[in-house]
Amino acid sequence: MSDASPSAPITLVLPDGQAIERVRLYEREQLDTGLWMYRIGVPLWQTAVGGGVEPAEYSTWVTAAQLRPLPGVDLGGIPAHPRTRTSAPTRWAWLLDGRAHGRPATVHAEGCSGASDRAHPLGTTQALDVLARPGTIACTACDAAETLVPILAHGRNDVPAPGD
Repeated sequence: MSDASPSAPITLVLPDGQAIERVRLYEREQLDTGLWMYRIGVPLWQTAVGGGVEPAEYSTWVTAAQLRPLPGVDLGGIPAHPRTRTSAPTRWAWLLDGRAHGRPATVHAEGCSGASDRAHPLGTTQALDVLARPGTIACTACDAAETLVPILAHGRNDVPAPGD
């Protein structure tokens, strides 16, 4: 179930537009991209040992686009972990692996074992441009999907961040 860290109720908006009210918001963390991610707990049911069901909680990270604050709920007590600057920013390097054997073109992080020897290097802006086109996917075995997909989704909706 939930842990003992501070939390606040918030609404989770599902991809089909349905909303689940009163999921728990536990913490906020800023990625190196500047994007804020939010760790939530969604109440569910699970099969109990010996039969029947019991309450459970599914924990995941989402962006502000998937959340809506509840009126009157103060989110100020939720732990926030802002990105700390290092002396030199990390440089991202990406690889584009073209379509092969019926598979879509795929963007990988440099060094990903899933990239073929035919993959060619891209900068971050180029990788985002390629991913915005139909028929191109981000690799889920490396950092490509986790890093680039939220950047693409960010700004598509005029959704204020929770607590704004």
